[in-house]
Amino acid sequence: MKKRNSKKLQSKTAAVEGNISYELNFQEKLLSGAIARGVAQTFLHPVDVVRTRLQAKGVKRNWSPVVFTKGVIPQIVLAVPAGAIQFLSYEFCKERLQTLLPSVKFQALRDLLAGAGGALAASVIRVPQEVLKQRIQADIYPNVIVALPTVLREEGVRGLYKGYFATISRDVPWNALSFLFHAQLKRLFGRLTKRLPTNRENLFLAGAGGTLAAVIMTPVDVVKTRLMTQRVSDTLQYKGIFPTLQRIFTEEGPPALFKGVIPRVMFLAPLAAITLSLYEGISRYLIQRKQQARTTSYSNFSASIDIPCFTSVYSLESGIKRHYDLRKRYLNRRICKSWY
Repeated sequence: MKKRNSKKLQSKTAAVEGNISYELNFQEKLLSGAIARGVAQTFLHPVDVVRTRLQAKGVKRNWSPVVFTKGVIPQIVLAVPAGAIQFLSYEFCKERLQTLLPSVKFQALRDLLAGAGGALAASVIRVPQEVLKQRIQADIYPNVIVALPTVLREEGVRGLYKGYFATISRDVPWNALSFLFHAQLKRLFGRLTKRLPTNRENLFLAGAGGTLAAVIMTPVDVVKTRLMTQRVSDTLQYKGIFPTLQRIFTEEGPPALFKGVIPRVMFLAPLAAITLSLYEGISRYLIQRKQQARTTSYSNFSASIDIPCFTSVYSLESGIKRHYDLRKRYLNRRICKSWY
């Protein structure tokens, strides 16, 4: 009985997760991802400012109210397309992996690879967003109007992708782990409670997954921040992921690799919680709207069907039973001799 209930819950969970991939069209996936990521990153921007200023080298510890708005324009403007691309690519990867690896034993691997694929696709937008945002947050440039033309003039388009490999080395594993942990925690929750999580419970589970992933990837985040916040006029102190990692470890000690871990967790835990739960919430809402529209259309259609030789209108739900009852009654009375 327990095995049967467990299988039933697993199939129900798979159906809910699969519905997002197959029920939503291209535009709806874009909309869900864009809203989820845009809202989450904008809401958590002040925490992101604290994290960047703690990790960057040589930044004054100034915490006036204006400081918490630094870099908010590239944050908002680029978070929307980044979220749209990420979740569209995530759903695409999930669909393809379901075909290539249909077995249940590959479920965790599918979650991991789909999350990584979404983050990798979004890096085309995410890296320029990080470069502009973090340089403004670290007081290198006053605002995006100065930052964008200066970077393009001094470094070219390549300047917008400085620290690209460090960024994807952080973002791709973090997203992959966040999606994986969230999916696994939902399945564990289902096995323990024998039901699907509510919206609030899903928010907590997504946040827990994001927290674990954030702590694991903090050293790579420190390396990425050091590479991105170097001034062009300065002698380059850091080159490459592993040399930078080694230099920080040697010169500043192991604790330096976890600088900003608390604000990072404070940023990424709610980021994962809001983004994943909001994406699933919007997707479910759109799916429900579609299902309601189909039900209404079906009901209107079924209510318009008449029984031959009898003027009563019946619905498809009870139509078959009423059809045969009426057929038997009226054939016996010879009222309707040519029913068929």
